[in-house]
Amino acid sequence: MSTIEPLALSPADAAKYLGVSKRTISNLIIAGKLIARRHGRRTLVETASLREFLASLPRKIERDPLFPTERQARRARPRGAT
Repeated sequence: MSTIEPLALSPADAAKYLGVSKRTISNLIIAGKLIARRHGRRTLVETASLREFLASLPRKIERDPLFPTERQARRARPRGAT
């Protein structure tokens, strides 16, 4: 028996799918990076746009630390940023 993949997810399920917060999903929709549709009062996020967004992100390079130390994080910040 085959599994049917949904065409759209709720913002909460989309957040779980990408491993981010619902606020991040809302910000991505506002920025036009995710496609969302309305059905009555419900918001539905297209799963195709979730996959496209994930594919557009840069790949993690092996030598980059997964969790930068505080010193590395300070060096990565632009000047004047807090």
